[in-house]
Amino acid sequence: MKDGKASVEFTINGEPHVVVGNIPVNTSLNVYIREYAKLRGTKAMCHEGGCGACIVAAEINGETMAVNSCLIPVLICDGWAIHTIEGLGNKKQGYHTIQATLAEKNGTQCGYCSPGMVMNMYSLLKDKKLTMLEIENSFGSNICRCTGYRPILEAFKGFASDAPSAMKKEIRDIEDLYNIKACAKGACRGICHDLLCERKSAHKGLKISRMLDIKLEDAEFFKVYSIEDLFAIFQQKPNATYMLHGSNTAHGVYRGKKCDVYIDVNDIPDLRRIEKTENSLILGGNVSLTVAMETFGKYSSETGFKYLKHLAHHIDLIANVPVRNAGSIAGNLMIKHEHHEFPSDLFLMLETAGTQIHILDGPGNKRSMVLLDFLATDMRHKIIYSVVLPFLSNEYEYRSYKIMPRAQNAHAHVNAGFLFKLDGGCKILEKPNIIFGGINEHFLHANKTEQLLMGKTILDKQVMKSALETLSNELQPDHVLPDYSPEFRRTLAMGLFYKFVLSIKPQDVNAKFRSGGSILDRDVSSGMQDFDTDKNIWPVNKPTTKLEAIYQTSGEAQYCNDLPPYPGEVFCAFVATEIGNGKIQNIDASKALKIKGVIAFYTYKDVPGKNLCIAGTSQQFMLTNDEILFAEKDVLYAGQPVGVIVAETHDLANQAAKLVEIKYSDALKRKPLVTLKDTVAAKDETRFLQTADKPAKNKGTNIKHVIKGNFECGSQYHYTMETQSCVCIPAEDSMDVYPTTQSMDLTQVSIAQCLNVKNNSINIIVKRIGGGYGAKISRNTQVSCACALVCHKLNRPARFVLSIESNMMSCGKRFSTRQEYEVGVDDDGVIQYLNSTHWGNSGYTFNEAHAFLAAHHAENCYASDNWTFKGYEARTDLPSNTYCRAPGSTEGLGMIENIMEHIARATKKDPLQVRLANLSDNDRKAIESMISDLSKSADYEMRKRAVETFNNENRWKKKGIALMPMNYPLFYYGQFNAVVSICARDGTVCVTHGGIECGQGINTKIAQVVAYSLGIDLSLVAVKASNNLMTPNTSVTGGSISSETSAMAAIKACKQLMDRLEPIKKDMKGATWQELVLAAHLKDVDLCARYMISPVKEMQAYPVYGVTIAEVEIDLLTGQHIVRRVDLMEDAGTSLNPEVDVGQVEGAFVMGMGYWTSEDLVYDLKTGALVNTRTWNYKPPGAKDIPVDFRVSFRRNAPNPVGVLRSKATGEPPLCMSYTIPMAIRNALNSARADSGNTDVWYPLDGPVTTERILMTSLTSKENMVL
Repeated sequence: MKDGKASVEFTINGEPHVVVGNIPVNTSLNVYIREYAKLRGTKAMCHEGGCGACIVAAEINGETMAVNSCLIPVLICDGWAIHTIEGLGNKKQGYHTIQATLAEKNGTQCGYCSPGMVMNMYSLLKDKKLTMLEIENSFGSNICRCTGYRPILEAFKGFASDAPSAMKKEIRDIEDLYNIKACAKGACRGICHDLLCERKSAHKGLKISRMLDIKLEDAEFFKVYSIEDLFAIFQQKPNATYMLHGSNTAHGVYRGKKCDVYIDVNDIPDLRRIEKTENSLILGGNVSLTVAMETFGKYSSETGFKYLKHLAHHIDLIANVPVRNAGSIAGNLMIKHEHHEFPSDLFLMLETAGTQIHILDGPGNKRSMVLLDFLATDMRHKIIYSVVLPFLSNEYEYRSYKIMPRAQNAHAHVNAGFLFKLDGGCKILEKPNIIFGGINEHFLHANKTEQLLMGKTILDKQVMKSALETLSNELQPDHVLPDYSPEFRRTLAMGLFYKFVLSIKPQDVNAKFRSGGSILDRDVSSGMQDFDTDKNIWPVNKPTTKLEAIYQTSGEAQYCNDLPPYPGEVFCAFVATEIGNGKIQNIDASKALKIKGVIAFYTYKDVPGKNLCIAGTSQQFMLTNDEILFAEKDVLYAGQPVGVIVAETHDLANQAAKLVEIKYSDALKRKPLVTLKDTVAAKDETRFLQTADKPAKNKGTNIKHVIKGNFECGSQYHYTMETQSCVCIPAEDSMDVYPTTQSMDLTQVSIAQCLNVKNNSINIIVKRIGGGYGAKISRNTQVSCACALVCHKLNRPARFVLSIESNMMSCGKRFSTRQEYEVGVDDDGVIQYLNSTHWGNSGYTFNEAHAFLAAHHAENCYASDNWTFKGYEARTDLPSNTYCRAPGSTEGLGMIENIMEHIARATKKDPLQVRLANLSDNDRKAIESMISDLSKSADYEMRKRAVETFNNENRWKKKGIALMPMNYPLFYYGQFNAVVSICARDGTVCVTHGGIECGQGINTKIAQVVAYSLGIDLSLVAVKASNNLMTPNTSVTGGSISSETSAMAAIKACKQLMDRLEPIKKDMKGATWQELVLAAHLKDVDLCARYMISPVKEMQAYPVYGVTIAEVEIDLLTGQHIVRRVDLMEDAGTSLNPEVDVGQVEGAFVMGMGYWTSEDLVYDLKTGALVNTRTWNYKPPGAKDIPVDFRVSFRRNAPNPVGVLRSKATGEPPLCMSYTIPMAIRNALNSARADSGNTDVWYPLDGPVTTERILMTSLTSKENMVL
């Protein structure tokens, strides 16, 4: 083993960086970029490759690729050229066309995901040409909670090789609007329309082959270039624990563990070898999944290797592009080796094909074995050398499948592989391979079914029946949370076997069954946006790009955790309970405090003021109950913080928190109450608070049908891309606090009470937050109070950024809801009486009451005088739940629309006719005209007939279409401030307001109304960070009203200014704005005005109307669905900014789609703990889950007479209309159940309507799997 060099060298944006042994061994590239290189444009959230916020471009051996900087150890970056968002383009040097296009096309809202989106796109286009379909398929890596993806995909598809010329022209037009950075060639401006050209890194083509040996404080790191050197290290350090980077690791899926030795084997040429012979395809163990996928595609047209096209397709479903770029064959297989329960797609695909694996246990000492033997092999001091895929003649039929909770970037519920050798009559010539993952940790081959089928004809009905029976018996799924039920996974596995059989010779099976042989197919998505704009009133009503859009897409926009590092700064992490009830006997932090760099551990005993993060006495809006900062004696919920660990780095704080031991007494003496069903059944009156009681005014007498039912809708994690965070900095007589809050006043008051200091010593500053959706209304106070406590105790700057696990475990979420109802109707479905009782899961306090909102919104657009609604908050053993975008309204509309569907089924009426028959007189005119307009533009009647025809012709795929009307009665509350200041010397204007920019475009709308009110150009207006000095005692940003109320306050402030300027204006006829304000200033006119609006007194509530039509297609063998088309019309009045409002509509609707389909919170009912606390097991919609065809229009000629400049709110109402998705799914399931012979009038379909719920409700069973 030669002596190696002792440093890692690479470039970031062309600047050289050298890493020696002075950093922790597990330092990720993300931490290095942000903390050492101090480039804050690259973001982080999940630290496991599941969100895409951290993506950067890495040029490795001359090839540029996207990588998750959170998963890449910085020590393996030797020789790399890394590009971050700052290097792509910025204000000083000019922007990159990708940055400008995403900004201009409204592809950013909160902006936290934007740098990762841009870098992924940049990497995709570097030296490659991609089609629109390929581009759309390459964003499974990136989550965006705000936009609903449509504008992002639209922006990026303009760079595709097959983009229509109009889209390409749009990009050229955008280049003319922005200061675009010139590229190295000089001829093009940031983009050569076919290829991107950036300056080439000095490292390109540089081959460094000296071994690296770096002795770090906590481990030793090697980089080797030969197999001989690798085994020499094993020999030299026989007892050391080790991790191989480049293979045999499992970082990301399973959190990494500490080792003595880390060895980078990425650049061993032998392990990256690809060799194609007549009889085999050999891939080295370190071949990346991306290269493997390309290789499979390359050879899939060759005789004997046509099955590789199935492998290429399946690899595309593994994780996402950046993960596949960095992940290797050996790495993936070693996850399976170490964790047998892991449903490795790669293992399944290779095992199905009969792949051999070559293992090295010394240089030149190669052993060949089958993959099943590999699983049982002790791999210590051995490596995967290569995999060998065989030649398979045309007699072989190969298929593999992966069924996930969403379209991309998710682990399989179940995956399956089938390899059958068949003659022309479909007789099975040798023992087939029937393999499943996701059944239990020991199950792979369906051995009995394989044995049974030898020599049989697969398309024989009796053979099929026996095979399904045998398969059913040998599939014994386990139930390890958060996996779905064993019944679902068994049915799904059998459905995949049946799907494979149907696909072999579709022409030989019943025509109605043929659609079962294929997986749902998705086209390139498209969207249409239709709205009016009146140039006479611009800049109001002008479809304007958000003011901060380009700063967000360039990474220049600053978020809480982007504040620069401060001298002496410390980092925080919660220590939390793991059980839902019990008593805390003792907390032992001694192990954590022994670790170098761990500074302190604080509990409730260290709080100088009240041990509260919310005090009921503060009389904050909807927060009447105390909430504890740190648990004292009683455990109130699993995930409850008992204290805060303080350390020198974020990673160290989170590691140390895991070492603190909590001892309990009376642990789980009773079953934790987590679900509403259990809580209602417990009949403990102290757990209920009635907040809704709406008695009927009358009762109809024409009662022909009495309908009873229950309806439940689940909870939802807000999934802000920026987790709860806070930075606190001690000042001479106060503390500067930078929280990610939607409520500055609440944060200020809570910290002051906690620290026992005056309110005026807490300075709150919020520039923007990376997504809110209600998560940061009240839930941020616990983090901010803990952070402020640490800052106060140590008199040092403190930074607290929750990990995703902590964020999901400890913070409240959307209320889940349960309803019990009884309805009497006449033969036309007109409601004669309705009695409804519902409960909202409030968590451990009654704060932020929900039931009254659900009752308020459940009336929707219907005549409700004969309805009785009772609503209760139910106290459970969960974190105190909170408002989540469209709280109460989403659940309330879901409840009443479910009842309308039930009435339609019971009376055998068209659901739309039932709705029309029940409309209220006040709403009828608006709703009927909108239904008429949308039905016409969406071809509703024609498509309804087409759906019926499709369902009659297909047994295993079904379509559904549904229409839903909405009246969202917006109401006001609170106090909102705005300060407008004119700079006397140039006439520019600064605005500060009490709202918080969460991505909803509040700053842009306020700038527009200020420019309009003052009669000046929009470019003269700047909106500054919100703070509690300029806008004290201001109300929370939420409920869709803050943009309007803050805008109205700004208009009133502008009126004061215009009134002051009027006398000067009269004296200076024809003066420019600049001349006018300078003259006013010189005459001592105050050019600063402030106004506090009380919207309850000064503004008027109004209804927001909407109608949505949704069409879905479901697969009855897998439970998957695709939303084929959505037509949504919303009444936005005279929109202040149609561009921003369309973005709000699309984003809200897609968030609602997630709520009603894929987002499922799974609790361990024994302990009360949430078990899916990561991006790998909680799934909001991705880029390929949105409607394939998404059409949004605003109601025409409908100004709002009582709104701000005739506008209406748009942030939350569209989410309510997403209930059309489960309605359409029900419509499809009705056909499926009828085909199964079921005659039930009604069946429950609670939310979320997951793959499991669709499959199990469809009544698919082995008995109907016939040929």
